[in-house]
Amino acid sequence: RFHPETSWADYTFSVPATLRNADDLTITLASSATFTSTRTFSDPRPKGIRVEYLGLRGAAPRDALMMPALMPLVLLSLNGTLWLLTLLAFTNRPNLSFAITTVLVAILTIGLAFARGWVVALLPWMLPVGILALGHAWRGAIIGLALRIIRAYGRGQALNYGLVVAGALWLLVVSTWASMTLAIPALRIFQTTFPDSLIYGLLGMCVLMMAFVLGRKGLPRIAQSIVDALASRTGARITLGILLVLWLGYLGSVIAVMPYVGHADYADNAVVARNLVAGRGWVVDYVTQFYQLYAGITRPQETWPLLQPVWIAPFFAALGPEDWVAKLPNLLFMLLLALLTYVAGSRLWGRRIGLTAALLLLTSNLFFKLVIYVTSDLAFVLFAFGAIWWLYQAIERKPDSREILSATTFQPTNHNRTSLSIKYRSLVSAAIFTGLMILQKPGSGAIMAFGMGLWLVAQIVPGLFNTQRLTAGQARPPLLRNGARRVLPIVIWGLIALALVTPLVVRNLQTFGRVYYSTESYDAWVLEYTTWDRIYAPYAPELGGDGPPNRSWILRWGFDRTLTKIGTQFEAVRDYLIPSWQASGPFVWLAGRADKDLRLFFDMGAWLTLLGALGALATQRRLMTLLFAAFAPYTLFLAMYWHTNEERYFVALMPWLALLAAAALWRGYDRIAAIGDRRWAPLGLALVVTALALIIVPSYPSIDRKVREEPQLYAADLDVYAWLRANTPSDAVMMTRNPWQLNWHSERPALMIPYTTDRVLLVQIAQYYHARYLVLDSLQRPDPEIRQMLNALVADPSSGVRRVYQTPLYVAEYQGARKEIQAEVYAFP
Repeated sequence: RFHPETSWADYTFSVPATLRNADDLTITLASSATFTSTRTFSDPRPKGIRVEYLGLRGAAPRDALMMPALMPLVLLSLNGTLWLLTLLAFTNRPNLSFAITTVLVAILTIGLAFARGWVVALLPWMLPVGILALGHAWRGAIIGLALRIIRAYGRGQALNYGLVVAGALWLLVVSTWASMTLAIPALRIFQTTFPDSLIYGLLGMCVLMMAFVLGRKGLPRIAQSIVDALASRTGARITLGILLVLWLGYLGSVIAVMPYVGHADYADNAVVARNLVAGRGWVVDYVTQFYQLYAGITRPQETWPLLQPVWIAPFFAALGPEDWVAKLPNLLFMLLLALLTYVAGSRLWGRRIGLTAALLLLTSNLFFKLVIYVTSDLAFVLFAFGAIWWLYQAIERKPDSREILSATTFQPTNHNRTSLSIKYRSLVSAAIFTGLMILQKPGSGAIMAFGMGLWLVAQIVPGLFNTQRLTAGQARPPLLRNGARRVLPIVIWGLIALALVTPLVVRNLQTFGRVYYSTESYDAWVLEYTTWDRIYAPYAPELGGDGPPNRSWILRWGFDRTLTKIGTQFEAVRDYLIPSWQASGPFVWLAGRADKDLRLFFDMGAWLTLLGALGALATQRRLMTLLFAAFAPYTLFLAMYWHTNEERYFVALMPWLALLAAAALWRGYDRIAAIGDRRWAPLGLALVVTALALIIVPSYPSIDRKVREEPQLYAADLDVYAWLRANTPSDAVMMTRNPWQLNWHSERPALMIPYTTDRVLLVQIAQYYHARYLVLDSLQRPDPEIRQMLNALVADPSSGVRRVYQTPLYVAEYQGARKEIQAEVYAFP
C-alpha cells in the first residue's frame, strides 16, 4: 500500500512467496471514493490513478503441468452454448450457427491466451446480452407459455379448495398475531366492563346459530349481500361518498391546525404563490445555492416547477396567504384522484375494485403527507394517472381470430390492422392531462410523456401500410390517405400537449435563455455521490469554486462510486415494489429487503400487486404495456440520472398498484365464494377485510407522528420566525439553512448557509449578499463539519458576531425519544 503524492515517484515492492504458487497474479490499484478536486477543501490531489509503469518478472518456468484458471473456462463454455442457441433462434440454420459459434469461441480462446485481462472482463457481460437476445427471439413462445400457465392456474375447483385452506390458515396466523400484539382500546373496555366468558359466549353463540342453524341463508347470504351492495352502482357510490367525507374531513381538520407548510420546495411553492398574488411575478427573495453569483437576493424562481403556485394563488387571493390555505388545492386534488381511480377501476374490473383502490389511496401515509404539505407531487399523480387512463381509453382494438390463435400456438401476436378505432374525445383529454403533467413536473412529466408517445406510435403506425389481405374485388386504400388517417391521432395528442407546455418554454427562453432550466441539472452530478448538503457548496468561479457540476464529474467520482450510486437506486425501486423475502443464494437481489418495510403499500399490498399484475398480463395486456412504456423510461431516468430513494418519486405509480392489488384481492374472494354455492363466502370476505387491514393499518403510526409529534419539532423554528418578523427590518437578509421556510414565515430575505469550512469564504458570501443575521434553525442544521466552523465563528470575540435571540428550550417526543430543541439568532458586525 502506497500513499501517492502530487508528483511522480518510484515505488518498488516484492511479491510474497506465498503468492508465487499459482499462474495468476492480481494486482489491485484502488482509488478512494471521495471527491478531492475542489479548492474548498484541503486535499489538492486530483481524483484518479496515474501509473507510469508497472513491470513484473516471472519466476523460472516449471516442468509440472499448471491448472488453468477455472472461471474463464466456465464463462467461455456458457457463452458458447448460449450464443449457439441465440444464433439458431435467429437464423434457424444449425450449420451456420455452429460455424459462427465455433469462430466466436476460437477468437475468445485466443484472446484468453494473449489478452486475458480484456477477455476475462468481457465474458461476464456477454452472458446477459446473449440472454436478452435469446429472450427476444423466443418472445412469442415465452409470452404464450406464460399466458397458458396463467389461464391454467385460473381454472379448476382444486385451486378454489387450496385457496380456502391457505386462506384459513393465513387468517388463523394473522388473528393469533393480532390478539397477542395489538392492544385495541375497544377490546380493553369490554374486557374490563364485562366478564370475558359472557362476551365470548354470546358472540360465539350468535356465530354458531347463523352458521349452522341458518346454513347458507345465514352468514353466506349476509357476506354475499355485502359484496353485492359494494358492487352495485348505488352501494359503491354511497360507500365512496362516506369514505370521502370522513377522510377528507379528517385531513381538513389536520390542515387547519398545522402551523407550517413544509420544508424546501413545499415552502417554495407557497412563497411563489404569495408573490404572484402580490403582483411581483415569478420571483423569490432568497438564494439557496451558489452555482453562480446573483445580482441580489431577489431573483427569478428557477428550481421548482411553475404550476403548483398557480393552483394556490386563487385561494390566497380569496382567503389570504395562510398555511392552511396553501394546502387546499391538494385537498381538492386528493378528491379528484380518488374519484378518477374509482371510475377507472370500475370500467376496467368492476366497482368493487375501483372502490377498494380509492380506499387504499385515501388511507396511505404517503398520500397523507402529500396533502398536509404544499407539495407538487399530488397534482402530478392526478395528471399522470389521467393522461395514461384516457390515452388507454382513446385507443380501442379488438382481437381477431389470428390474435386468439397466437395464444395457443406460441407465435407472436399479429394484430388486425383494421380493428383499431380512435375515441377522439378521450384522446383530447389525454393530451390535456399530458400537458398539465409536464407543466406540473417538467422533467419527470416529459420522460413519461415520451414513453406514452412511443406506446401510441406502436399502437397506430404498424397499420400505416395496411398489410391485411384484401378480399376479391376490394380496392386497397391510397397510401397517403391511409397514412394521414393513422398519424392524425399522434399529431393531435402531441400538438395539444405541446401547446399547453408552450408558456413554460417561452418563460424559460425569456428568463434563462434555455428551453428548460433548473438547478437540479447541476444537483444531479453531486447528489448521491456524496453528502446531500454538498449541493450548497460554493461552486461559482467568482468564489474560487470549480464551476457548476456537469456530467464530466463522473470521472472525478470514479466509476466505482457511480456504479454504486446506480445500484443503490435500483435497489430502492426493488424495495418499493417487490415483497420482502428471506431469500438467499444467487437470486437474493430479486427479493425486497426484509429488515425494513419499504413497500409503497407494505408487504401485503406488494404481494397482492404482484398477483394482480400477473393476472392483468392475461386480461389487460394492452394496459400493462402502456404502464411499462410510461414508467420504465421514468424509472431509468431517476435511477441513472437523478435518484429513486425518495418515495414521492413513485407515488405516481401507486393508483395503478392499488387497482392491481384490489383486482387480485377480489378475484381471490370470487374463487373462494364459488365453492359450494357460496358456502365459503364469509371466509372470503374475512380474508378481504384482513388483507385490507394489513395494508391500511401500518400507515397509522406514520400519520400519528405527523399529527401528534411533528408540530413539536417545528416549535423552536416557528418561535424564531415570529421573533424575526417582529424585531428585524423588513429588508434584513438572514443567513440560514432553511431559507424557504424562513422567508414564508417571517417574510424576510434569506441566504443559504454555504457548505464550506472556510470561515473567510462564508463571511465573504454573507457580505456580498448583505446578510445581517445568522439564524441557526433547530429542525435542520448544516453537516457536522460546517456546524463546527459556525460554532467557532460565533464563539470568537474577534469575529464581531453576537447573539441577539435564543428560543426557550423546547422538549419534543418523537418516535419514542426525548429531544431538546433550541434555535438561535446572531447578528453579523
